[in-house]
Amino acid sequence: QDRVTMVATRRAKRAASSASKKTGYVFCLLLAAQYGLQPFLKVFIADGVNKVSLVLGTELAKVLIGVVGMLLDGSLASNFAGWNPRGAAFAVIPSLIYAAQNYLLVFGYQSMDSITFNCLNQSKLVSTALCLYLLFGTKQSVVQMVALAGLLVAGVMLQDGGGDGGSSSKGKSSSSDAELAVGVAAVIAASALSGVASAACQYAMQRIGTPAHVFTLEMAFVAIPALLVSQAGLIAEDPAVLFRGWDARTLIPVFASAFGGICVGQVTKNLGGIAKGFAIVGGLVLTGLAQGVQEGRWLETRTLVALVLVVSCVW
Repeated sequence: QDRVTMVATRRAKRAASSASKKTGYVFCLLLAAQYGLQPFLKVFIADGVNKVSLVLGTELAKVLIGVVGMLLDGSLASNFAGWNPRGAAFAVIPSLIYAAQNYLLVFGYQSMDSITFNCLNQSKLVSTALCLYLLFGTKQSVVQMVALAGLLVAGVMLQDGGGDGGSSSKGKSSSSDAELAVGVAAVIAASALSGVASAACQYAMQRIGTPAHVFTLEMAFVAIPALLVSQAGLIAEDPAVLFRGWDARTLIPVFASAFGGICVGQVTKNLGGIAKGFAIVGGLVLTGLAQGVQEGRWLETRTLVALVLVVSCVW
């Protein structure tokens, strides 16, 4: 009877593992699509919309999606079973960093073409590796060091917007050279903050053992009041001004961004961190193809070389 029980247990584990992988593959595809197409969704954001309101909307969408997801799979009670305020305090620093990072990213992707934005955003891997080394002593292999150097080279190549025929001449963006330079600086700063926040999250989750879904909600609950406080002057004058310019279409990029965060957690949970890298590679390729279709021409040589370099380094 014990043997029969062991066989049944093994079969159940294999079935659960198979189901977990299938779920992971689905979210991996969704993450690639979201990552690749997110920069194009800026067309749904009206000119003059408060960028802080977009970050605030994304945090609220994360809470909604996260809670609904846990309710659907019945994990809400179990995830919060061991919750305590002391452990939640570890979410404060990364949540504030991510809020600042998201603001910079919103500013950045409205200032440049989609492929330049997504490639530049990969420089966050360099800052993440540096922060993990300083905080945990995690060293990179020679191959990883070469890949990180390649990302830096690609970033340098793209700092003028990806070539003469980039977003400043034929793309959707009509930004001046000065605005483009500020946008590039914003994305690079956001990538640096991403490394600090990622290391802080890893430290908190390893130290406290907080479930990923719960930690995401904790960060959102810290970021939301902080964002509201940052806009206290505007809200005091006229609460409606915070979301002025919003319409139903504005919810598309907001919920897409929030959904991307949920996808990252599901892919990491069911397939591991390497699969996330594959999804990013797929997203970068999709961005390149989509921008080529949008502009009706091949990408500029410099942009194409940078895209291949980033894909190779992330891979």
